[in-house]
Amino acid sequence: MSFETKKILLIGAKGYDRDKDGLRLKCVPWNKLSTISNVRDYDVLIINLLGIKDTTEHEKVDWETFDQLLDFSAASDILKHEGKIIIVGDPRFSILDPLIAKDFLDWTGATFIWDDQPGDTIKSNDLHQFKNYEKHLRSWNYSLASCILNKETFSKRWDLRSIEQRGRIIETQLQTACYNRYKHALAFYIEHVITNGDRILDRFGRIYLLPEVSLDEDETLLMVLRDFCDAASELPEPEWVSGYSAPGQKTIDEKIKQIRVTLAEQQAVLEKAIIERTTARACLKLLYEREFALEPVVRDILGQLGAKVEEPVEKNKEDGWIAIQVAGKNYEGVLEIKSAKSDQFTEDGRKQLLDWIDRGRTLRHKKYKGIFIGNSAVTKPVKDRLNAFSDSWKKSAELSEICAIKSEELYYIYILHKQGKLELDVFWAKLFETNGVFDIKPFLPKKQS
Repeated sequence: MSFETKKILLIGAKGYDRDKDGLRLKCVPWNKLSTISNVRDYDVLIINLLGIKDTTEHEKVDWETFDQLLDFSAASDILKHEGKIIIVGDPRFSILDPLIAKDFLDWTGATFIWDDQPGDTIKSNDLHQFKNYEKHLRSWNYSLASCILNKETFSKRWDLRSIEQRGRIIETQLQTACYNRYKHALAFYIEHVITNGDRILDRFGRIYLLPEVSLDEDETLLMVLRDFCDAASELPEPEWVSGYSAPGQKTIDEKIKQIRVTLAEQQAVLEKAIIERTTARACLKLLYEREFALEPVVRDILGQLGAKVEEPVEKNKEDGWIAIQVAGKNYEGVLEIKSAKSDQFTEDGRKQLLDWIDRGRTLRHKKYKGIFIGNSAVTKPVKDRLNAFSDSWKKSAELSEICAIKSEELYYIYILHKQGKLELDVFWAKLFETNGVFDIKPFLPKKQS
């Protein structure tokens, strides 16, 4: 395996969970499939069908969630890194959910042809891994007549035509552990391999199919964990034992209860701190955010700097209205918030701002100050960004009596405000009275010589 800790996911059982000695075994019952986030993150996947043997039990399973968790793409991601998938029990059923409606084994990338006749003659190929399993296989209700590559499923992830045009062949190979008198497989595994002539170029891990044996479900799973996963385990504690209490357990249970309370309290504190951190760092979006995501950040920061900011009411129009009172004087403006991948802004944003000023006169019967706030060269670090405004852009802005400020400069203004180093009235007066590009230099701390 690629990692020191072997990770095993057992679907369809509970009570075998373990996390020690280089092994992490997680058990998820069929009614808890939604708690699984990613089957690809496991080295071994065991699917226990012994507890869902009939149609009534099948209908209780959330197959839509199962289908989202395990398709051919997810299965092959497990297998191609030396992983394995083990199916315990009878897999010969179709998922009847109308949203899925397909064979249960569709995700394997193979097509299985079954013989549904029963029998009790069992012959062995003496595969060491199957030795104990074979001892308990006394009879069978079905056998495998043949198994081939499911090209339709396989093509959902790889271009079979392209692979075959390069002289390579993808095939599903069957390795039989035990079989009946007419050579049909009873217990076996399959592998998908890519070959070029006699040479194997790539091989996916094994998918084991193990029929039900004479042991009960718990004993069968213990044997599978031991012999096929090298993860010897113990029987899970039965439910009826839960009513018994061991000597000294009460004190330990109380200690566990107190620890859980403390953990819950600390978790709440942690979640609150994470939210506070996220909120505190929102201002950093002024340095990198773009397009529509930049607009609410800019409006929020302007509000924190004391302005009354009005959200836009129409799409693809002005990006908001702003008002502030400084020393008894009212300033009102209209916003154009712009981002650009290029080092310099084009004339589009400036021309749009002139349209918004005209809309203010037409719709609100006021002359608004045009304020352009932009983030240029958004894919570059701030230190690598060149002059955002060309000489012609600056001149046009000056003649149009609009004020332009870069979003990173608005960030610096915000930082100064939070540090108590900014005279807000002076900033706002300067912003509204600037025709052209805003000069931030007077607000920055003077360098000591």
